[in-house]
Amino acid sequence: MTSVETLSTVEPGVWTEVADAAQIAAQRPDAGSFPLAVKANIAVAGFHHSAGCRALETAPATADADVVALLRPAGAVVVGTTNMHELAFGITSDNATYGPVRNPSDPTRSAGGSSGGSAAAVARGDVDVALGTDTGGSMTIPASLCGVVGFRPSTGRWPSGGLVGLSWTRDTPGVFARNVARVEAIDQRVAPAPPQQVDRLPAGSETTVAVPQEFLRQLDPHTERAFAAALERWRPAVNLVELELGEILDLTRAAEGPLVMWESRQLLADAAARALGMSPEAALARLSEQVQSPDVRELLRNQRDAPVSAEQYAAAQRSTARARQLYAERLADAGIDALVFPTTPAPAPRWSESLTISDGTGAVDTFGRFTRHTGLGTVLGAPVVSVPAPVEAGQLPVGIAVQGARFDDARLLAVAAHLEARLRRPA
Repeated sequence: MTSVETLSTVEPGVWTEVADAAQIAAQRPDAGSFPLAVKANIAVAGFHHSAGCRALETAPATADADVVALLRPAGAVVVGTTNMHELAFGITSDNATYGPVRNPSDPTRSAGGSSGGSAAAVARGDVDVALGTDTGGSMTIPASLCGVVGFRPSTGRWPSGGLVGLSWTRDTPGVFARNVARVEAIDQRVAPAPPQQVDRLPAGSETTVAVPQEFLRQLDPHTERAFAAALERWRPAVNLVELELGEILDLTRAAEGPLVMWESRQLLADAAARALGMSPEAALARLSEQVQSPDVRELLRNQRDAPVSAEQYAAAQRSTARARQLYAERLADAGIDALVFPTTPAPAPRWSESLTISDGTGAVDTFGRFTRHTGLGTVLGAPVVSVPAPVEAGQLPVGIAVQGARFDDARLLAVAAHLEARLRRPA
């Protein structure tokens, strides 16, 4: 098992809290145990439940979040809580209190976020498995940038009790690991697939995979080359088809912001009220002033000063429902088992590009660019797994997203395992 001494020497920005010997012993690890890192917005008994925000770090949690409790019987021993973008409100994990989470491949670059600490802990070899959460790509983005496997289940399939979240429509806990097989094993512990799903999984050349054409535009050249090479490896083994998302993508993009800004206001107010012992309204005001990361503080103040209206939120929910209907019909009508596309349009940005980055046409918002492909699945509530593409030694990691039908997670993971196996073969 990973030792406490080993963890104490890792990059400081990766962890918010590391278990001591007494905490490890209290979890009664045995020969079948495995070390588990847990994102700081997921409650772990005895650890501070900070969500990367000092204002919420008031007392250790008294009970595990549901997802942690479900992994305890499988041998999970929590060895620490991991750093994140403050309150999960961003994709760089540049945390003003706990430090930036640096990319294990290149410390001048971001590990991604908001679950950057968990992805980096797996990429560094500190742990084999780490939990995170995902609202708009917070599992798949850091998995892509750090070169590990990251899985966000269908929203609502994994329990979300004990999380400090941003959106009940889009949020889900998820898992990082080094391969899809380990992800499948964790998934079966948390939410076992019903037999009828397992019995109809696709095999080999029976698999039909669609490439959304909208996600092939304005790619970084390194990402474009890696994705093209992956497609070539897959061609003999799967049926590759082109797909235009069209209205589905338009609907999800229109819904992304209003969903989170309306729902996070209530979820963060409730979390702050519990931590600070105040009314939700007063606690949210206090939280807005005590947040340390400038970008998050600005988001909360904008949320306070220009809140999403009830009408805007209702329109976003209607767009979400319509997009989910169209997506299910499109997959079923075309016999598509999964979509595949570059998880992010570019590899990890440098810290100097934490707010804006060049996409070849000029400076663009980093958050908007790096969630350009991942927002789709989160609004659809679909399962998505990011697997590393083969790259030359010394090159930055590139992730490939494999996205399935909502609540058909077993099929999605089976397809991802098949595609991953082809990518791991020598060229």
